[in-house]
Amino acid sequence: MGSALMGLLAGGITGLSTMLGALPILKNKTTGWNPWRSLNLDFAIGMMLAAAAFNLIGPAYSSTHSSFGVSLALALGVASIYGLSHLIHSVSPSESVHRRAWLFVTAMMLHNLPEGLASGAALSADSISAANGWTVVGAIVFQNFPEGLATAAAFLSIGMSRKVAFFGAALTGVMEILGGALGGIFTGITSASLPFILAFAGGAMISVTLEEIFAKMKETRMTYLWQKQFVAGALSVIVMNWIIGQS
Repeated sequence: MGSALMGLLAGGITGLSTMLGALPILKNKTTGWNPWRSLNLDFAIGMMLAAAAFNLIGPAYSSTHSSFGVSLALALGVASIYGLSHLIHSVSPSESVHRRAWLFVTAMMLHNLPEGLASGAALSADSISAANGWTVVGAIVFQNFPEGLATAAAFLSIGMSRKVAFFGAALTGVMEILGGALGGIFTGITSASLPFILAFAGGAMISVTLEEIFAKMKETRMTYLWQKQFVAGALSVIVMNWIIGQS
């Protein structure tokens, strides 16, 4: 299967997980059964951080002699998400419930694009084993289930109907499909650009997860880094990579 198709496949899977996560919003009673309630967001954040570090950034450095170029791409990935987030908040600093909800939805759409890029690049990259590529995709999928529901809930909070809330959340998933396709296309054009694409995508993923971590650390201080769910999520990726390496 070509790089573009593999990227599209990866983006499609991660985008679909966002849509599936938003499905419970269609139920009349949001306090009722929620299939994703058992999925802990802290566990997903740990998975995302470890997958970005070990499955994207690590292979980026090991597959090229241009460490400076990889470091620059990594920094650009981090800065892109930080800059977009800062721009959103500076343009719309109001703290009203509706304004904050729109900010949240916009932020989800923007950060889902590099998530799709990361999944597409990881799955279509020849320098990353297929198993390791699927680990990256799996980490993003796990994180997208509760995120999709949270995005749909943000639409509800600004007065949208349940159907509109679901389709709004689904639209953020479409951004991941687009990102996956772009990741596959870029890796297919030239293998020389692959390390930099991986580093950029890894930097963007780390920026997203660090934003969540810093927000939680304001509430729990440094103790968040030792929470069982967060540590377990990071360790799960390390263990999966070790098992894959032994096979």
